Amino acid sequence: MNSDIRELAAWADQNGWTVEDDSKGYTRFYDQNGNYVVQYPATPSNPYRRMKDLQTALKRAGLAIPPPSKKERRSERRKEAK
Repeated sequence: MNSDIRELAAWADQNGWTVEDDSKGYTRFYDQNGNYVVQYPATPSNPYRRMKDLQTALKRAGLAIPPPSKKERRSERRKEAK
């Protein structure tokens, strides 16, 4: 997996998404239903542009980007507990 997307891939995995590396060097993202969403190459020619494309595709598919901060997650848990 490319080190540029390691944190994003971990966040997607925590939210029930499937993140896989294939034999061609691509990291593929699948939503909770198993539907293919997007792929990210191991060595992108323009990493900034590819990262923006990846974030846009994941947002469109329903993943919260950027991941919420610890403070935001804590407040959400408190709201759910009440």
